[in-house]
Amino acid sequence: MKQEYYKKALALMVIPFLIASCELLGLDYQDSYDYDYNAGMPSNKIDMSAFEFIKSRTDIFSLLEEAILYAGVENEFKQSGMTYLLPTNTAFNSETSTDLSYFQTHQLTYIDEETGELVSYAPISMTAYPKEQVKEFLLYHIVKGKYTFTNLPAEPTWFETVATADTAKINMYLLKDRNPNIVFNNFDGHYKSSIKPRTSNLYNADGSYMHVMDSWLDRPTKEQLNMK
Repeated sequence: MKQEYYKKALALMVIPFLIASCELLGLDYQDSYDYDYNAGMPSNKIDMSAFEFIKSRTDIFSLLEEAILYAGVENEFKQSGMTYLLPTNTAFNSETSTDLSYFQTHQLTYIDEETGELVSYAPISMTAYPKEQVKEFLLYHIVKGKYTFTNLPAEPTWFETVATADTAKINMYLLKDRNPNIVFNNFDGHYKSSIKPRTSNLYNADGSYMHVMDSWLDRPTKEQLNMK
């Protein structure tokens, strides 16, 4: 009996230490989720349009919101039956070489008046680019149709986007391994391979899916699009 008593006493002493350790190490408790009793999984529903969702998260979408307003395509982010691929600020302005952010890879140039040399620089906003370029970029990240874990194929497949270019197609498939996830534009020649969302399967009030991404997507060339 004494041995059992000491075991219980020791356990009670250890629990507060473990809780304090989690806080000290910066390990937050997992947030509770609304349980969807019909689906048998945490609810993925967002009670707002894609544009409203973007505006509600300026901490990660401030550059995307600015680009949408600049290009005048707000209504495109309020459509039903679409799949929205939402680039975060990291996709635009990360300075980490492995991220290959949009500003890194689309630097602008000017001629230095004193030296006469051509100088390259990374902008800080999509408003530095022509509106049509920004518009096509944004529309390329909207896929026609609703696609998520439940209906994507296991093999890389091309899907139509809202952008107008004849090569404006997105390559998507579901990677079925220990940690299944969606993979985007994993084709030879894309600036970055095996791009996956940081958050996926969000279903908004308009009846469209949203996948949040820390990378941007570049459309294929005609040759890349026709590669088998």
